[in-house]
Formats: sequence, structure tokens, C-alpha cells
Amino acid sequence: MNEVVHTSPTIGSNVEEIVVNNTRFLMWDIGGQESLRSSWNTYYTNTEFVIVVVDSTDRERISVTREELYKMLAHEVSLGCLFLTFLVNIYNCLSHK
Repeated sequence: MNEVVHTSPTIGSNVEEIVVNNTRFLMWDIGGQESLRSSWNTYYTNTEFVIVVVDSTDRERISVTREELYKMLAHEVSLGCLFLTFLVNIYNCLSHK
């Protein structure tokens, strides 16, 4: 940890394992492209936490993101998961219109 990681939009998926205090975290970064969304539910099995990051600079997709989040929350396999949602509001872009 404590390192700067430069990122770019996910194409497909990325997986990384982090161990902190003998606790293993296996993290999947799954792309949000429309063609990939139908496969999201295959990742829910044995999942304990889901973190959703919403890009508020993409105003046109916020309603789509909301609909997809509702689908994730309603999926039977995800019912045991804890969901954490972040709205990334860079430069207060949502408050300027």
C-alpha cells in the first residue's frame, strides 16, 4: 500500500490479491461496458463486499449506473453482500448545472 497507481478505464477485468494482517483480499476490477454487464453476476458467488464507483463526470450514464446498481442489489446471489457506493464528484461537476 502507500503507493500511487495510475489507472485507465478497465477493458474486461483485472484481478489483484492484497494481504493485510493475515487477511486475504481478492479484488476484481470489472469493466462497466454494456457488453460486460451481463456477466457481472458470475462474480457474486463467494463475494462478501461489492464496491461501486460512479463517475459523476459522465452525466449521461448516471441513470444507467443507478439501474445497474438496482439490478446488482436485487440479484439473489448478491443478497449476502455488503455494497459500498462512491460518487466521484471531481471538481464538483454535479453542482454546476
